[in-house]
Amino acid sequence: MTDQGRDPGIDKLASTETLIIDEIEIIPLDLLPSLRRLLPTGPIQYGETGMVGRSVLVAVRAGGITGWGQIRPVNPFQADTASSAVAALRDYYAPLAVGRNAFHRAALLREMTRKLPPNSAALAMFDVALHDLLGRALGVPVHALLGGACKDRMPLEWSVGAGSVDQMVHEAAHAFADYKTPYVCFKVGPVEKLPENVETLHQVREQLGDTVHLALDANGSLSAREAIQLAEGLWDVEIAYFEQPVEGWDLAALKRVRDHAGMPVMADEAVYTPQDAIKVTQAEAADVLGIKLYKSGGLWRGRQIALVAEAAGYDVNCAGTANGSHLEALAAAHLGASVPNHAFGAEFTMGLPQVAEDPIVPDPVMEIVDGECTVPTGPGLGGVVDEAAVEKHAIERIRVT
Repeated sequence: MTDQGRDPGIDKLASTETLIIDEIEIIPLDLLPSLRRLLPTGPIQYGETGMVGRSVLVAVRAGGITGWGQIRPVNPFQADTASSAVAALRDYYAPLAVGRNAFHRAALLREMTRKLPPNSAALAMFDVALHDLLGRALGVPVHALLGGACKDRMPLEWSVGAGSVDQMVHEAAHAFADYKTPYVCFKVGPVEKLPENVETLHQVREQLGDTVHLALDANGSLSAREAIQLAEGLWDVEIAYFEQPVEGWDLAALKRVRDHAGMPVMADEAVYTPQDAIKVTQAEAADVLGIKLYKSGGLWRGRQIALVAEAAGYDVNCAGTANGSHLEALAAAHLGASVPNHAFGAEFTMGLPQVAEDPIVPDPVMEIVDGECTVPTGPGLGGVVDEAAVEKHAIERIRVT
């Protein structure tokens, strides 16, 4: 082809075929979520010692561009913690990535998984920052790297923590009044709390009427028999879905609930990897698969889980409260926007700065309109990091070059 007939886009493509990662910075933050959560299995730990309950910010730099990712490991759902994620990134993942072409993300993320499995939170921190970097380099939103947006807005969900009947009813009414979230999900269980759970859901339905979808999440705290008992006590409430009623490893029990509860069942703690997704769909143990960045290992593997589900005729829910982290909420929004088989509401409401202040990315990127959020359209994740706030809240700054 002569220069006269040359497509000018080829020169631009050639300039973006190589983007060498020259530095990765790992920054554990002293910030803790302002909204504290109580699970059916007990309270989530927040900063009692060291880095417990804190998030880790990761910067991936290449060609004068910085991509950012932030994830807060949520225990007891995973073995890795903020402290172990810092070590995994510092000693294994970052040294493997520095000097590599950022555009070779599939090969790079695969090598990381083989190098040190299954540190999903650490991998997610890097994965989100890598996607932000690539989106910024190409001038496209992250969802364009995941297949493109299938929608321009998404319904939101509020997750009500475990508590007394009055506390849970009040939180649900408050969330619906303030944000109009069309989905409200309630932590339920263990078995001794079932009578209170039934009373809570009946009161909420009476107060809010049929304008809101109500859901349950037991975090694996019930047996199949107990979960079915709870479902039977709520037959007149109309439940949108029942999330992880039994322990994640027990697919037979999960299928039993699905067969007898009379409501859609979502597998959450049963699905960490694409391989888990295959097992759940083959066992016909659930109707919907839950994807959370901190347990799937980030956007790339989260999208793989969604593809497995779609191929098997299943829906997914890209969830995770992203409690206190705007960057994590943005990442979840990009994933959810790219998934055509998404069901129910997006749980990252607590990560939006309109709901809970985040000094790291303080300015709202997504609007909340009638219980829905708009899809980010700016380059990368679309958020602007306040580097002065990063410096203020950094516990330490570890640079791998």
